[in-house]
Amino acid sequence: MDKSEAHSLWRAVLPTKDDFEESIPLMWHPSLQALLPPASIDLLEIQNKKISFDWSAVSTAFPTLSYDLYLYNWFVVSTRTFYYTSPKPKAKKRLSHDDCLALVPLADDFNHADVGCEATFSHSGYKVCTNRQIERGEEICISYGNHSNDFLLAEYGFILAENRWDEICLNGIILPLFSEEQKQILKEVGFLGRYVLDKETVCYRTQVALRLICMPLKRWQRLVANGLEEDKYQMDVEEILLKALKSYLDCVEESVKQVEALDCGLGSQKEILIRRWKQIHLLLTATISRMKR
Repeated sequence: MDKSEAHSLWRAVLPTKDDFEESIPLMWHPSLQALLPPASIDLLEIQNKKISFDWSAVSTAFPTLSYDLYLYNWFVVSTRTFYYTSPKPKAKKRLSHDDCLALVPLADDFNHADVGCEATFSHSGYKVCTNRQIERGEEICISYGNHSNDFLLAEYGFILAENRWDEICLNGIILPLFSEEQKQILKEVGFLGRYVLDKETVCYRTQVALRLICMPLKRWQRLVANGLEEDKYQMDVEEILLKALKSYLDCVEESVKQVEALDCGLGSQKEILIRRWKQIHLLLTATISRMKR
């Protein structure tokens, strides 16, 4: 809301409202949002809750502020802030991550790479140190964190062609395999949900959880307590997992067809969504191929 000249140079390099409407999934047509990968949809729900909570407070304090202008500036902040904690003596109550945000003009011009320059802060300011030799004319990037492409898409409106931290959520194909009783057992020991697959492997949580389907309960409980080791149930788990991954592959192919058939949204929005689903398809096919060897 500050229109003074003090920050005019910084305001001139900020994304426009149109930029955000094109790239940020929360601003897309609902039909496109419905075809986002599950992890991105979950993040959109979290964003909606945060925005609603914040808007309730801000609109009370500034009743003349329009929601559209507020939403635009909310994304300016959420996409460009750095983590910062005050050098003051530690408070009794630890601040949440959302209360440790700083806008840093110029530093917010760096784009993201899965491995980038190191950005650190002290009470005197921020420092960006290169992690390798930078050639003349080469773009300098920092890392926003070890984020999957589903996270980058929902939070920032882009995905990387190569992302060493990429992973996909398997909750949608794993959770339906359990009975309600089994889900309660998993919940009690902290193994319900957050099942993921990356370029290298299916996560430990998934491997442990699926053994509940194959093993006697008491033996499974000992496994949870003592840690996972190679056992006679490995083949059974892989068979269950392989079937689930193949079913997800069918869902991915259907999602691509549905995006292509949509008559709403921008071409660039559908293009990035199709690219993301094809990345997921590639991760799944590579894992299936590896498991079949």
